[in-house]
Amino acid sequence: MRILIYGVGGMGSFFKNFFYSRGYDVAGYDIVKEKSDVEINEIGKFDVIFLCTPIDTISDALVNIKNYARDDVLLVDISSIKSNVLPLLDKSGFDYLSIHPMFGPNSDISLSNIIVVVKSGREEEKIILNEFKKAGAIITNISRDLHDHKMAEIQGLPHFILLALADFLSENFKDNLRYATPIFHIIYKLTARILNQDWKMYYLIQKNAENLREKFVQHIIEFHERVKNENEFKKLFHRLNLGRSDPFILEAYKATIDVDSLHLLRSYIKVLDYLILRLIERRANAGRKIAIHKKRINEPIAFSKIEGVKIKELVTQTDLNPLYIQQVYDAIVNLTREEEYKVVGIRKKLAVLGPKGSFSEEAALNLIGSRLPLVYCSTTDEVIKLVENSIVDYGLVPIENSINGTVLPVLDSLLSRDVEVFGETKLEINHCLVAKRELSLKDIRVIYSHPQAIAQCMKFINNYLPNVEIRYTSSTSDAIRLLDKYSAAIASETAARLNKLYILRKGIQDITKNITRFYLIRKKGKGEKKGSVTALFFGVEDRPGALKDVLEVFYKRNINLRKLESRPARTKLGEYIFFVEAERNLNDEELIELRKVTTFYKIIGIFDEIKKLDDIWDN
Repeated sequence: MRILIYGVGGMGSFFKNFFYSRGYDVAGYDIVKEKSDVEINEIGKFDVIFLCTPIDTISDALVNIKNYARDDVLLVDISSIKSNVLPLLDKSGFDYLSIHPMFGPNSDISLSNIIVVVKSGREEEKIILNEFKKAGAIITNISRDLHDHKMAEIQGLPHFILLALADFLSENFKDNLRYATPIFHIIYKLTARILNQDWKMYYLIQKNAENLREKFVQHIIEFHERVKNENEFKKLFHRLNLGRSDPFILEAYKATIDVDSLHLLRSYIKVLDYLILRLIERRANAGRKIAIHKKRINEPIAFSKIEGVKIKELVTQTDLNPLYIQQVYDAIVNLTREEEYKVVGIRKKLAVLGPKGSFSEEAALNLIGSRLPLVYCSTTDEVIKLVENSIVDYGLVPIENSINGTVLPVLDSLLSRDVEVFGETKLEINHCLVAKRELSLKDIRVIYSHPQAIAQCMKFINNYLPNVEIRYTSSTSDAIRLLDKYSAAIASETAARLNKLYILRKGIQDITKNITRFYLIRKKGKGEKKGSVTALFFGVEDRPGALKDVLEVFYKRNINLRKLESRPARTKLGEYIFFVEAERNLNDEELIELRKVTTFYKIIGIFDEIKKLDDIWDN
């Protein structure tokens, strides 16, 4: 989806940066050439055009768009007053989305209101509104007939009050700041914000509120007489109960004061430190509420990758040293997460092979659900390193799949790392065909997924999707991210649920009983060794019968070996070490026998299958 911002002023720049930072192909066009990325005759290349010009120039903009844009382009109107603009858009012949962003170009979109006035039903429109939602905006809807009436109430009257007060006090307005209360200071700053904007836009807002303004002025005259009476004033306070006030609003105004003297600058920093502390407390409290919600829906507490993306986005918004900013926010995130853990009653973390929606995550959620804070890793070796370095308490790594066999990189890491296996768990792998919308199989043009998932579903693909293009991705999340309205992905049911995708077919894997077995690991010596299975590596001399002597130890004691693998010793060609899973907790006598017939052995775990981690977690 290619997006053109027509008019690269304040709001135009905001939307251009917003979509660019989210990976979209975005360009700007403006009558000021220095602001333009494209020429007027190039706007036919774009799928969506945001109209970000002043209201009185929209008619001219539509003429240019009519001459140069494609007939199927989607227009996005962001005007504050709709009665003058929507008739022009109706006559233009273009599909359009009309919204009213209730914030300025220097605001953060999080918790800002975006009012939707007219929808087109286009797919591009759904993508745009979904991006606003994902960024934390509050999306509300209002009819085109009601919009301007409501704006007269919530924009026209407040602006009128601020401007009228500023005009009344204009002779000594600035001098009043020397004696200002917090409320007066806030009013002053709000008025200054209006006076720094385009006067024409605010004139149109006032024209829209003209009738309501006259009623309000009459009300003010009557109100003036009523508040002369003490009882009437008392009744007013009891009647107009707006709930509890927030002292933070009044304290926060101090951050906007411009001071120069050394004494006041020290006080200014003291105020900022107080506000920062209060904000950190509020962030931690929000984290506690999130933890309660996640516990209710059985979702993991921590998504480390998501937090990392948030911090990376913040770092780009300042010229301050990015390393220090990263450290500050890392500390704040860790503090918040600690509060989340307290709410759910946990103090430990589990590393899994990511991304979100992976089968490793599904196995983890089966073990402990929302009580478990997950740390997502890109490789199994990274999982094992985090456990070894005590960055996390536990790790979950796949060791074997019933179709693809042993996960050899995990074996190699377990041999060299200072960790131990304390449990195992199994997960039946069910692949689903998923898409962003209800889609007939005959309409699918591309399938995205990891090569292993594709390989496990080739019978279904050959039978039902023989002409579909297959594109391999490095992860499930990459496959889902690349989806468009004519493509599908192979992913788990959990991934589909978390990403709000449509499941077109369930259980499309070639073999129905596709089981993956996982090891649960911890740092060596961090818990009691108990279980009925012993996993160990051993080496033997390079002579005939050396391996037979080892196997004889297990045979004589009637110990079943449910797994036996050989791995290169990484010393010289032809030398190997062996890995076994023995179905017994080996005793001292058996280990002595084993030592006699091996060059070395290393026990990496004694364990049983674990269905739920609750008991171990509490320990």
